[in-house]
Amino acid sequence: MIKCAIFDADGTLLDSMGMWRDITYEYAEEKGIVAPADLHHTINRLSMEQCADMYRSLGVAGTTEQVLEELAACAYSGYRTRVGEKPRAGEFLRLLAENRIGVAVATASQTKGVRAALDRLGMLPYVELLVSCTEIGKSKEYPDIFLHCAKAFGAGPEECVVFEDSPYAMETAKKAGFPVVAVEDESARHLQKQAEAACSRRIAGYGVLIEELTPAGEAFAQALEAGLHQT
Repeated sequence: MIKCAIFDADGTLLDSMGMWRDITYEYAEEKGIVAPADLHHTINRLSMEQCADMYRSLGVAGTTEQVLEELAACAYSGYRTRVGEKPRAGEFLRLLAENRIGVAVATASQTKGVRAALDRLGMLPYVELLVSCTEIGKSKEYPDIFLHCAKAFGAGPEECVVFEDSPYAMETAKKAGFPVVAVEDESARHLQKQAEAACSRRIAGYGVLIEELTPAGEAFAQALEAGLHQT
């Protein structure tokens, strides 16, 4: 029985990958460095600390902490003012909360910005746990953040479902025993085959799940679990 749903933030609940792509190159230009054309794809799988170290390796001056602070400030402004939600994401979170399915957000970004976006978009009241890779101390190349969320709800991996848009994070969660739903995002379209191999189910948007599920207590959780294995 599904007890908990664990969501990535960027590209999964929040339509923010375009913002991150823009910030990637805007920050590089501001610092006077030439960024590789595919830098945004590389940064997409890194923690914020790893992003800071990546920029330092490209020639940005300052400590990891200083660069991290500058990146976080750029991102916070975007989260606070311009990031939207993925279609019907808030409605799906409300449906989960109404049916007593715990909702956690596990993000590689800093929680301050993600929290600001979720609050502005009306999704924060449905989120019981918001945690970052920074707080856990490991990127999503390791399962620690997913396991942390499951433990917080007293659930095993098989009693949770992870919603992700990044195939590498899907693969991590799958290897740790979590059912995985791939949420399509334009930024990861070139990785579609990897996503299909790593997930239990792939969805174009939350509307399909909302239409499938019956909001009726235990029956809802059973329907959600059954729906994980549809194509």
